[in-house]
Amino acid sequence: MDNGKSDDVFLSILDSAEKRFCRYGLKKTTMAEIAGDIGLSKASLYYYFPNKEELFKEVVSQGHKTLLKEFEGLLSSGVPAEDLLHGYLEKRLIYFREFVHLSALSLESINSLKPVYARLFENFRKKEIRLVGEILAKGIAAQDFQNLDVAYFSDLFIAIFQGLRHNVIVKKDTVNITETEYSLLRKQYESAFNMFMKGIKK
Repeated sequence: MDNGKSDDVFLSILDSAEKRFCRYGLKKTTMAEIAGDIGLSKASLYYYFPNKEELFKEVVSQGHKTLLKEFEGLLSSGVPAEDLLHGYLEKRLIYFREFVHLSALSLESINSLKPVYARLFENFRKKEIRLVGEILAKGIAAQDFQNLDVAYFSDLFIAIFQGLRHNVIVKKDTVNITETEYSLLRKQYESAFNMFMKGIKK
């Protein structure tokens, strides 16, 4: 890392911050708590991140990158497009459960909580749409899918499952997801995926 900053300290900060944000959410997490978790002074923490918002953005960005990276690497492999789409949904569902506090903030951001967060989640949504578009194009090239409008159907795909996730959050006073709610969401995912695939497969 440049500017004399340690990679190990940087990663430790992200790890601590991620655990705090995921468990307590952004509002209830303090920089002092994050620093205390790894035995770092607040001054040292501010040397790496000028404020909690910048640290939050980095945590979310790293999570997004990790989620997308695996599937970007599989695009040139022999994995069928349908399996890639299903696998991505599985990973996305797990990510939602682990990062539910961040997902809740995504919903709040859409309602203009803070433009900076809205941009963060919207940029990720665009990357998801692009990834799904590449998977759909792979399926079309392999003649597994119909010759469909990739831009339209990739946007539709992401919108469907984003809507199902938000439907869980918007009905709750708290952000925690019960096992029953998670099981129902998984079932809805499977039903929606099967209907989507039925509409695009040859």
